[in-house]
Amino acid sequence: MSAVLVEAGASVAPDTAVGSGIWIRTGTTVSGSVLGDGTFVGFRCRLDSADIGAGSLIASEARIGRVGDVRTRIGSGAWIGARAVIEPGVRVGGGAVVAAGAHVTDDVADDAVVAGAPARLLRRRTVLDDGLPDISRIIEVVRARRTAEAHPLPRGWLAGSDCQLDADMTGGPDVVLGDEVIAMGRADGPSEHGGVRFGAAVTVGARSILEASSGIDIGARTVLGRRVLVLSSGHDMGRRSLPWQAGPITIGADCRIGDGATIVGPVDIGDGATVTADALVVSDVPAGNTTSGILRKRIR
Repeated sequence: MSAVLVEAGASVAPDTAVGSGIWIRTGTTVSGSVLGDGTFVGFRCRLDSADIGAGSLIASEARIGRVGDVRTRIGSGAWIGARAVIEPGVRVGGGAVVAAGAHVTDDVADDAVVAGAPARLLRRRTVLDDGLPDISRIIEVVRARRTAEAHPLPRGWLAGSDCQLDADMTGGPDVVLGDEVIAMGRADGPSEHGGVRFGAAVTVGARSILEASSGIDIGARTVLGRRVLVLSSGHDMGRRSLPWQAGPITIGADCRIGDGATIVGPVDIGDGATVTADALVVSDVPAGNTTSGILRKRIR
């Protein structure tokens, strides 16, 4: 098992115990917690007073537990989706899957799949037992990239302050990235289609996250609001190891994506479509339509 990789901009408090082979991404804060071997934690998560089992995968902007509250426990090999909220005192069983945007207020059984706000049981996993998730190879790839020269922005693009741009980005011209935008995904990753391809005059709002490991295409003049999360991958729930699975995303021209929206691929959003603020979109949106996706309760 490889050493711990804590990216710049992540914070792990001294009262947290971490195992080996852990990867914690930019913007995440962890306090009063225990992270088992091989845990992955995505961008801008918050983990407080939590016990995380080995091989767990926690997607971006998830929130688990609360400072000083009853401990929250996540079993080994669980997958916690983007922007999921796990309340204090809850136990999420080993191998369980918590869908993106779910709000978990009650215990979740081993290998259960839950979704919604509040979270409800969808089904139970039937899996090939091929071992817990193993992120060691991708950690080594990321470490090797850090010795390479950063990709410059194309001519004529504008990027705000404190952006983290570790992605192949092409297209334009006149692309504008707001403050603290995070972008990741390259053609040398798990998919040769990794990266973000922009049409002309695209705007991405402040603190948005573009996770483009299997590719994100954004059409001309489309505007993404503040804090939009676009996630172009998932995991194969039919195997215990939860191997990476492509989920490419296409957002057409002249679209409007509201503040705080979450888009989880594979998804095709047609030209001129509107996604309302705080929507969770997990399926295609026809051209010209307005969608609130799967509405989620905002958790403060």
